[in-house]
Amino acid sequence: MTIQMLPVFYDMDFTEKDGHLTSDAYLFHDQTFQALNIAIILLNTIVNSTIDNGLITNNGIQFPQYTTAQITAIAATAALGTVWFNTDIAKLQVLTATGVVETITST
Repeated sequence: MTIQMLPVFYDMDFTEKDGHLTSDAYLFHDQTFQALNIAIILLNTIVNSTIDNGLITNNGIQFPQYTTAQITAIAATAALGTVWFNTDIAKLQVLTATGVVETITST
């Protein structure tokens, strides 16, 4: 998912004489809301957090989960350094600078 850019801010009238938003202001606020909402949805799928009494605790990072076949298919167009959790082998894998998907193992 690509996060859209926030709309370009430009000099505009924000309200009509009656206090309602102008169509330009409404469009600007709508585009801003959509871009920020997409960013929040994406962030919530990556970071496993809890909120307790207004305090945010980061409980870890959630990597995208795919099978070996799915990783093989998407690795061809993925950026170097992309990391996935392989559900077939229950391990993290990374696309290296050589263009090869390598399994991250402990020693």
